[in-house]
Amino acid sequence: MKRFDDKNGTDDKKKRKRILFMAGMIAVIIITAALFYFNSFVMKTENSRARDSLLEWTEQNAALVGSRIDMYYDLLECAADYISDMPLDEVQTEEMLREKFHRHTEKFDSLKIISEDGRCVQDGQAYSLKEYFLMAMLGNRGLAENGYSYADGVILSVPVKNEAQQIKGVLCGTLPCSSLDVYGQADRRKGYAGLFVIDNHGKYIVSDGGNDTFGNDFLTWLEGRELSLPISDIKSQMDSGFRYYFAISDEDGDYMVTAEPVDGTKLFAVTMADNRYIHQAGLRYRIWVFVITLVIILSLIVVIGVYLYFRREDRIAIRNLNRQLMLNEETYRITARESDLCVFTYDVETEQIQFLNDKYQNLGLDQSELSVPVLLRKIREINPETCSVIRDIFARADSAEALHSQKVKVWAGGRMRYLQVKTTNLYDESGKVSRMVGSIEDVTDMENDMLKLQKEARTDLLTGAMNRAAGTSAINRMLVQELHPGCVNTFAIVDLDNFKTLNDVMGHMWGDRALCEVVLIMKKHCRAQDIVCRLGGDEFVVFLPDMTREAAEESLRVLSAKLHIDYVKENLEVMISASMGIVFSDGRDITFQDLYEEADGCLYQVKRTFKGSYHISDRADRVKADQGSSCKKYAMKYRHK
Repeated sequence: MKRFDDKNGTDDKKKRKRILFMAGMIAVIIITAALFYFNSFVMKTENSRARDSLLEWTEQNAALVGSRIDMYYDLLECAADYISDMPLDEVQTEEMLREKFHRHTEKFDSLKIISEDGRCVQDGQAYSLKEYFLMAMLGNRGLAENGYSYADGVILSVPVKNEAQQIKGVLCGTLPCSSLDVYGQADRRKGYAGLFVIDNHGKYIVSDGGNDTFGNDFLTWLEGRELSLPISDIKSQMDSGFRYYFAISDEDGDYMVTAEPVDGTKLFAVTMADNRYIHQAGLRYRIWVFVITLVIILSLIVVIGVYLYFRREDRIAIRNLNRQLMLNEETYRITARESDLCVFTYDVETEQIQFLNDKYQNLGLDQSELSVPVLLRKIREINPETCSVIRDIFARADSAEALHSQKVKVWAGGRMRYLQVKTTNLYDESGKVSRMVGSIEDVTDMENDMLKLQKEARTDLLTGAMNRAAGTSAINRMLVQELHPGCVNTFAIVDLDNFKTLNDVMGHMWGDRALCEVVLIMKKHCRAQDIVCRLGGDEFVVFLPDMTREAAEESLRVLSAKLHIDYVKENLEVMISASMGIVFSDGRDITFQDLYEEADGCLYQVKRTFKGSYHISDRADRVKADQGSSCKKYAMKYRHK
């Protein structure tokens, strides 16, 4: 048996502590290196995320500019619809327009109605060569600068159509540049170096910082500065209306510029941010990540400390329990010597079995100590099919359950024996199973008594045939099984003729003798898989499963002949015979009760016409005939002389 030495246990504890300390130091080094790498990665990621955020914010500003321009276009188109049926070359039309849309068009500095020949009735000037006029006459919205720059405002133009949807002129509105300023004071305080709205030629429409800082033209201001993208590429992307971004290196600092096109126009929303602002955002995030990571590590340390504390308490409890179990084992060993049980211990590590008394000899073994492989080899010589059960018992040493019980069947001492094996797992300080203590009890007599009771519960006590309940259950099980081709199930009710006369004339002892002889004849005549069942009194059931009609009919004909028996007592003579109602069936959707009812009807025909014979109902042929007749029956009669 395995013993635990205090000195060895102390050395093992010191070794485990050293290993734990080294593992902790390695874990700290790995976590520190991972933390530095993670912070570096977060810095790069956050810088990239800040740039993406800058692009997204610029895209939102471009959408705001576009929505404002669309709003003013919608006002102009509404006014154009109002004057569509009015003459455009009269002053009254302009006055009626201002009177009608005064509240809605107050954002515009001026409104001009231009006829299709390019003349404006308000100022008498010709606008036929203006780009915004030509675009509107083509049916498009037009946007252009007022004069040579946007200092005097932005001109929006829409076509005026008549009832036939033909363009008859143009309605123009001059919008102050401040109307397109979507940047609030809070945005300007975020640390951006510049917030602009420019056209595709680089001219400012909205400029935060003034032209004194960035010049009159954004592209002109970029010349002479170190750019990550050539100016030619920037101009090309502006002409194509694509989003673009690039970096600027200047003596004043480094900047990131993002430009987003405004849908439906040739304008761009531009954001110019100092790289120090971008790095600062990433640095703040990295500090927060570092603090959160540190808090997580400290929390893990606390959790591990609490876990180790409770684990230590568990080890103390297991140690005390193990000591108590060892004491109980010694007590168990002493008691086992006087016990009728075969007591053993099993060492998990060495797979060694030791029997604590001499009852192991009853199992056909000749050693008090042996290994599991040797035991299995010896058991295999005695009873091969028991080896897997024995192997499973010892495999349960790894189970979380401490107690196990298993019944084993072995051939020993010249007869089959049933053994009840009970085992208990013993645990070491680490909580692992170190040993198993068990007992083996011979329960053969108890098992045989139980089997006898089960058999008696299924058997008719007088005749030895199955009783009604057991026979019904067995026949129902066989009815759902698949039949071989050309075979049927045969169900026969056998009723003895003149049985009451035998009881009345010769006495009930002769009646009991007749019942036993009838069952004996039936059993000898039937196959091993056939069923002979006593329903009650002198009525029996014979069930022949999976047999051809011809073979079954011939078997029952011979059985009917054998069941004509003469009984003679002194000068008295009584002959009994058997009347049978027989049913053939090849279906699986049928029960004992269905066959019983049909066979009982056939038996009634025999009793009413000619006793000692049999009547057959072929249920299988009747089903195949699709209910062509109520019962396809025929009678085969035999009389024993």
